[in-house]
Amino acid sequence: MLDWNTLVREHGRAVFGVAWRILGHVQDAEDVAQEVFAEALRQSNGASVVCWAAWLRRMAACRAIDALRRRRVSMPLDPAQLATGKDSPPGVAEGQELEARLREAVAELAPREAEVFWLRYFEDLSYREIATTLGISPTAASTALYQARQRLEQMLIEQNP
Repeated sequence: MLDWNTLVREHGRAVFGVAWRILGHVQDAEDVAQEVFAEALRQSNGASVVCWAAWLRRMAACRAIDALRRRRVSMPLDPAQLATGKDSPPGVAEGQELEARLREAVAELAPREAEVFWLRYFEDLSYREIATTLGISPTAASTALYQARQRLEQMLIEQNP
């Protein structure tokens, strides 16, 4: 029988980390982590899971991206201002706005592309690790990442004509 306290203790930090990096908000990440473990409990029903870490991370990424899609907050940003110093208060604020715009744009991607993008750039997983986590081939992971980058670039350009 699976010990859920041990599972949460061993994987809770990673699940929270995935959600936090996607959402950028502690309370939302905590909500997603709680949702992930509740859903894992419901779905497992004593079934054997080959790799809990991969399954929980994937579920966290999916749920966090769903939460991000529900937010849909728009923040316009003047690209000419990005050249200002990053250490100054305006530079820090602009960086935060750009980060928020990127999160919003990722929420517009197809689910597979969004998952691959977050796992690669925010979880720093290799193509092979992404493929294992998502149950796809490394080539499919690479293709999805390429498509995600292309779509994100186009979306960010369209937001700032």
